[in-house]
Amino acid sequence: MDPKRGLLSLNVLLFLSLAFELSCTPGEGSMNCPKVLGRLGSSVLLPLTSEGISKSMNKSVRILVSMAESPVHKIKKKIVSLDLPEGSSPRYLEDGYAFHLENMSLSVLESRGEDEGWYFMSLEENVSVQQFCLQLKLYEQVSTPEIKVLNFTRENGNCSLMLACMVEKGDHVTYSWSQEGDVAPTSPANSSHLLFLNLGPEHADKVYSCTANNPISNRSQTFIPWSRCSPASSESRQWGLYAGLLLGGIIGVIMTLQVVILLLRRRGKTNTYQPAMEAKSLTIYAQVQKPGSFQKKPDPLPAQDPCTTIYVAATEPVPEPVQESSSITVYASVTLPES
Repeated sequence: MDPKRGLLSLNVLLFLSLAFELSCTPGEGSMNCPKVLGRLGSSVLLPLTSEGISKSMNKSVRILVSMAESPVHKIKKKIVSLDLPEGSSPRYLEDGYAFHLENMSLSVLESRGEDEGWYFMSLEENVSVQQFCLQLKLYEQVSTPEIKVLNFTRENGNCSLMLACMVEKGDHVTYSWSQEGDVAPTSPANSSHLLFLNLGPEHADKVYSCTANNPISNRSQTFIPWSRCSPASSESRQWGLYAGLLLGGIIGVIMTLQVVILLLRRRGKTNTYQPAMEAKSLTIYAQVQKPGSFQKKPDPLPAQDPCTTIYVAATEPVPEPVQESSSITVYASVTLPES
């Protein structure tokens, strides 16, 4: 064998061996971090332990838990710092977390979007450091899907429909359609939320189901498509629409008539109403002279009045005309006959 070719082969083998060793070296960028799935808004428990780390607990002097947005991120956020010889109380604990030393787990309380990422735990011994990591993925729980008919046509007794399955809440949602009684899924392979159907009278009792999924939850909703495309149901919906419009029109006419009648009544009361005139006092002044002889009487004293004044009060009836009447005063002088 040619020595040059043998040397070249040896160099190639050494290069491949070195590359394989570097690729298998457990660094932060190449650590195999298990993935933990959690529901957004709820508490999530992260088991920060493995078999090798559990055996090294007795030799550890310090525990450090940190968090980063990516495994290669150089700057990490400190979550827990604990010195084991001093006791079980962490020297530092970030708000929103709880650390459990008895089972080496970390609780994320009321998880938020910013809690998603990679969590690293370091066990420091006297002469060595062990590391363990986890990846936390948070998802919003999906809501119950709603099935809507986007379009349908009828022809020769058959009905073609396009159904849409949608949810209000949830992320990373995939959809699947199925027909009750069938094992194989009805929806296409791309997990579309749309479903196209061509139905006939023989499919009147077929029930279809839409299921919304994401990595942490799933919800389903059933639907009978033939109920939307049968002529009887269409006519009944039209009659229901007409009946509703007719009833609404009748109610509107009745309310309008009531308003008109009320306005006419108020106008009639305004025209016929006359304010009651207050009863006014009518004062009559009468003078009565005492009888006496025909002889010439002396001149009366200026301080005395020979006449007696009688005051009579009478109530005047309310006159018919609207015009306001004024007070009337009558003065009468009466002379009594001679005795």
